[in-house]
Amino acid sequence: MSTTKPRRAPVRRSRRDEYSESTRAALVNSAIELFAETGYAATSLDAIASSSRVTKGALYHHFPGGKKELFGAAFDQIERDVHERLSAVLEADRGTPWDAAVTALHAFLDMCLEPVYRRVVWQEGPHVMGFGEWWECEERHSLGLIASILERLMDAGQIVRLPIEPLARTLSGALASAATAMGVSDEPQRTREDFEQVIARLLQGLRPADQ
Repeated sequence: MSTTKPRRAPVRRSRRDEYSESTRAALVNSAIELFAETGYAATSLDAIASSSRVTKGALYHHFPGGKKELFGAAFDQIERDVHERLSAVLEADRGTPWDAAVTALHAFLDMCLEPVYRRVVWQEGPHVMGFGEWWECEERHSLGLIASILERLMDAGQIVRLPIEPLARTLSGALASAATAMGVSDEPQRTREDFEQVIARLLQGLRPADQ
């Protein structure tokens, strides 16, 4: 008697489910575009629904909390995209963990100059969501990645071993300060360069004496 377990047929999503997912994605993408272009206050739900080619009723079906809930979904989508891009940068780097960390720092600061990320996450986010909720969301998306980078550096002996959570939160705060400063600066490129110099020097201070 065969002991091979029968394979389960792949679960196929219904057309209704696929349509619902595509509608939600269209709403989020339109919201991102409009929030970045005109800001939260000046963006109406009518404009988002029109841009998404759906009814306002469909918008409320997916986001019963209205504009603020939709902003939260837009915020999360942008942060997920940034996380994926930074993870790809780290995976692609073939140097040492230190080289990868420096490359990721450079890439993150460049991303903070991008209009969508700069406007929605760093300019609008704290005001729309309130600082506490905004910071909690920001850490949820970034803290794990920062901690994993620091752990790799410690395991490779390229920075001294320190308690990981306080160190990750300290670096997260420095990066958030850089991004926030760029968000309100009249000279964001210069602000970016200044912060990269400072943060890189702080990281250098974590290196063992023999490196």
